[in-house]
Amino acid sequence: MDLALYLYHSPLHADFALLPSPPPSNSTHPSSYSLHYQEPVAYTYSAPPSDRDDIIPLNAFWSESRDDYQTTTRDLDSLNSHGGNYVAVPELFGGYLLPSPETNHDVRLAPISLTYSDSLSSSITAPWTGSDVNSLFGDDLFRADSSTLGWAKMGDCPRCNVALSETFPSAGGADCPEVCADGTSSANAIYHVGKSDEMSGSEGGQNFLASMKVAGDVIKSFDSSVDPESGGSVHVSFEYLCCQSASELAGMRSVLAGLEWEPQEISFDRVETRIDNPPEDGGVPTHYSICVFLDEESQRAMLEWVGAVEDSMRSAGYPVNVPRSSQEPFHSTLAVVDGGTFPAEEAMARVNELVPPGSWTGEGVKLTLTKPDW
Repeated sequence: MDLALYLYHSPLHADFALLPSPPPSNSTHPSSYSLHYQEPVAYTYSAPPSDRDDIIPLNAFWSESRDDYQTTTRDLDSLNSHGGNYVAVPELFGGYLLPSPETNHDVRLAPISLTYSDSLSSSITAPWTGSDVNSLFGDDLFRADSSTLGWAKMGDCPRCNVALSETFPSAGGADCPEVCADGTSSANAIYHVGKSDEMSGSEGGQNFLASMKVAGDVIKSFDSSVDPESGGSVHVSFEYLCCQSASELAGMRSVLAGLEWEPQEISFDRVETRIDNPPEDGGVPTHYSICVFLDEESQRAMLEWVGAVEDSMRSAGYPVNVPRSSQEPFHSTLAVVDGGTFPAEEAMARVNELVPPGSWTGEGVKLTLTKPDW
């Protein structure tokens, strides 16, 4: 996915346009659009891949009467059936979207949605829900729900932090991408920070639990039905063992029990959102996990430690089907929300403002992880 798409804003018409380059300005229609973010908000295919015949074109249209750009997967006749007398603008073609979410360990995919405004008789195409679009305007001009047009590579802008989990669709359980074969199951080892007196009672543990409470209150302020992780439920998952036989899991647990556990000192970076899995009945995924991820130094240390543990399992004759390095980075889950309507980008921005990266466990203080349960 090589074509960068940017968000342009027209204050004159309270409108945004998702385009690969600035809208043209000439005597026929001088542009009122300016770049909203310096960074791309999504990446699409500039040309159809040779091995795909199902990708979706993202067309750009212009209406002089409305002074409005629309980026949509609809064709011109369908768009004009609702008025506006739009014309195609080929030079602003938005590339090609994937029709459905797919597991891709090299490219993090994000949904590209279209959100409609009844009061403005206009729509916005962007990698956000309607609730997030409304947060940009500071008003409820747009519907809270959106329709997903397709999937693109996640952008680089400050408000582009929602993407598929590294192990989507989690068909074999948490962080286990494939369906487990008969006779196998998945398990995990978890640092139960909130339940451990040793971890929660330390200075870093107390600071972290307090930060999670602040962040959870922010999440609830957007949707009171959400139940954020707090107190005893706060945890950091160490190992996801995917699709192992019962005898393998028993042996792996024996290896874990026999290890001399090295305390790991960690700190956290920023909050991001992962789309974990699709609904059981199909359709657009709405199971979004808002997580606070470890910082780069802590990620490296934890990956080194879990790699040593996995080597011990292999040495004991137990294969590790999906190594931790191929799964979602180390994190603590803050909340699970309905991604169809929840303003994830707005909520994450608020959390990252109130609890800045690096401050989750206190200034100059780290959280010491001692021993996980399994």
